[in-house]
Amino acid sequence: MKKQIKLNKWVRVALLAAVLAVSSLGSAYAAANLEPVNAFFNRGVSFVLEGERWQPKNESGEPLTPLYYNGSNYLPIRAVAEALKVAIEYDAGTQTIYIGETPGEKMPIFAMPMEIDNIYVTQSKDPKETKIKGKKFQEVLKIDQYGDIYFTLDRKYKRLVLDAAVIDPGEHEVDFTLYNAGKAAGNTADTVLEKHTVSPEDDVKQLIFNVEGLEKIKIHVQSPQLNPYIYARIVDTSYFDNEDYAATDSQKEPVIK
Repeated sequence: MKKQIKLNKWVRVALLAAVLAVSSLGSAYAAANLEPVNAFFNRGVSFVLEGERWQPKNESGEPLTPLYYNGSNYLPIRAVAEALKVAIEYDAGTQTIYIGETPGEKMPIFAMPMEIDNIYVTQSKDPKETKIKGKKFQEVLKIDQYGDIYFTLDRKYKRLVLDAAVIDPGEHEVDFTLYNAGKAAGNTADTVLEKHTVSPEDDVKQLIFNVEGLEKIKIHVQSPQLNPYIYARIVDTSYFDNEDYAATDSQKEPVIK
């Protein structure tokens, strides 16, 4: 909520959001929608963000100078959104700029930027390995001992809905633990944000994690008693979305009937 309030305050200085789109627009669009104004570069203004000096920069890391127009200073909205760690997305088809998570967006985990070590965590489409709890899947992540999976979110999603199971011959409970793996995590990178447990007796179980505002995450999979073999599986029905976390959290219920 705190960041949302700040975003609303900063959006007024970001009228130049159209800059994101101008390079891809034709002259017909420009003629119909762009209106010239008499503005000036204001090289005398400086910015303080969260109590510290802040230099707005473009995507190449070059310093930006605000434009002064009609009594206000303006910056490209992408520079402001990234400084406030708020996702920003441009839809060229609808000429819409999304600030924050894109409504209704749903992304399967295997379509997300993902990092695994391919030793303790492996990806498989082998039909012999994708049948889990009597149900057939197209793709799975295998974690037979323990392992880490990293996802790059760029603050675009609110929830990770993870469908997981412990298969035969697994005999032990398995913890699925969420950590902040972003560059700005610092000392908090070792702090457990959320943890859910799957038992061998469970069907494919739905685990819902709150990932709102996170740039990159780590899911650590391991037995709470450090048992050496767990035979955990994450299946391809898992996804990221922007549904409200608190209102829909039902991780106690199996997802596959």
